[in-house]
Amino acid sequence: MRVDLLFQGFPGRSSRGFLGWSSCVLIRQEGKSPILFDTVGFNERGALLTRLQELGVNREDIGTVLLSHFHFDHAVNYPLFPNATFYLHEEEVTHIENNGEADLAVPAEMYPALRDSGRLSLLSGKSGVVEGLNWIHTPGHTPGLYSILLDYQGKKWALVSDTVKNISELITGEVAMTWDDARSRESINAVKQWADIVVPGHDRLLEIRRTGQQVEVVPLNESVIDIIVPWKDEKFSIKI
Repeated sequence: MRVDLLFQGFPGRSSRGFLGWSSCVLIRQEGKSPILFDTVGFNERGALLTRLQELGVNREDIGTVLLSHFHFDHAVNYPLFPNATFYLHEEEVTHIENNGEADLAVPAEMYPALRDSGRLSLLSGKSGVVEGLNWIHTPGHTPGLYSILLDYQGKKWALVSDTVKNISELITGEVAMTWDDARSRESINAVKQWADIVVPGHDRLLEIRRTGQQVEVVPLNESVIDIIVPWKDEKFSIKI
């Protein structure tokens, strides 16, 4: 198995709202079509296809798109992949249908095309296996959010999307922007007990280090965004 972090998340919001820069992971297993976990935001679709091509993957090659949940910064680029099967949790579908107008992060107008594509499959229950990968239902941020659990390079990796948006949430269990606070805390606790490496929705790679009863959460890298101002021919870097 090969796992490539196409995009790591970046936290924060601006005077115009949330930045919405989320994580996205490419998974390749021997003898199987490539799998994409989330699809980043609409404004990043060009960069997404470029990064895939740099790894020798075309959009037609993607056989599975695992949509952790149906928010604009994670799901809207699903139409880019014409040969993929798309996976949502059944509770997420219920959330879209019942709360799509109330949850303003849901691109509800895009759901009917996905529903009617003939390529949407639903996960049900608390855990299972999808395309050879273990998944676990981690609700809270949305009712149907799920995470992928991998044994990779000798460590337990959890691709958690917005189950854990950033390092603060992983450390404290306290979350912002959640549909259900209690379920979010339960989901974060489950991730914290299982994982060694966490790929959050909007932050750097995080490692959980355990010494006896002590648990420490450590960033493994920096998160850097370059802002280019064309008419000034300047580049500004934002780093955390």
